[in-house]
Amino acid sequence: MGHRIVRLLLGTIILGISAPTLSAAVLTDAAAKAYAEYVDRARRSFLDRVNQPVGGSEPDRAALHREETTVRPGGGDGIQELPDSLLHHWRGAVFIPRTTLNQSLSVSRAYSDYPTIFHPVVAAKVLSDQGDVLRVQFRMRQSAGGITGTVDMWSNIQYGRPDPTHAYVISIADTIREVKDAGRPTERYVPPGQDRGYLWRAATFTRFVEADGGVYMEMETIGLSRPFPPLLGWVIEPIARRIGRGSVENSIQEFRRAVLARRS
Repeated sequence: MGHRIVRLLLGTIILGISAPTLSAAVLTDAAAKAYAEYVDRARRSFLDRVNQPVGGSEPDRAALHREETTVRPGGGDGIQELPDSLLHHWRGAVFIPRTTLNQSLSVSRAYSDYPTIFHPVVAAKVLSDQGDVLRVQFRMRQSAGGITGTVDMWSNIQYGRPDPTHAYVISIADTIREVKDAGRPTERYVPPGQDRGYLWRAATFTRFVEADGGVYMEMETIGLSRPFPPLLGWVIEPIARRIGRGSVENSIQEFRRAVLARRS
């Protein structure tokens, strides 16, 4: 499930950055430390909500039953400044009718099918599977403004099921590498410190609740990227927030369609 933040960040960071200004970016120790502390707090908050209803207020739950998707900032206003970096945090929810928790989890674990389910995923390979703990390598590609970004991401993914009607997935990417000349004979990884800072860190927390004749799914994505280019932040930031909302909504809807198609 950790691929979703890539769609958001690649589209956001590539947007509005022309090729001449897209210089290398460096992940500093201060940025990495601030991100790790933020994700730790967010993870603990997520686990506290695992057994709670999804959807919040009655109007929100009614909207989910109308096949709408609710998306909100997961923290602040969706994009927050950290030392030498930006943190992107969004949370979305959807209701999948006439399905079960087992069917939803089956799609979640069908990593070989991800390239046909989710737009930015080019490939997904399970490197190890110990039941509820997996390690998966994803390749993601996104284009915007005439620029294409490709990254490989290695994620540790943990599934939990505290009772028959609740389940959760925690995906933490511990290695992310930008790919140069992807798919060509000259393909190679960009050395750390010389990449363009599309995505330095990523985490995705997803929970499922079976109720009301279907399954509620809530997903939140957290990512760390380079700051916006100097003098362009005021232009890019509002567009980036719109992309953030749209990216989460698209990914959740893609998952919903995949569950419904498999059920059929």
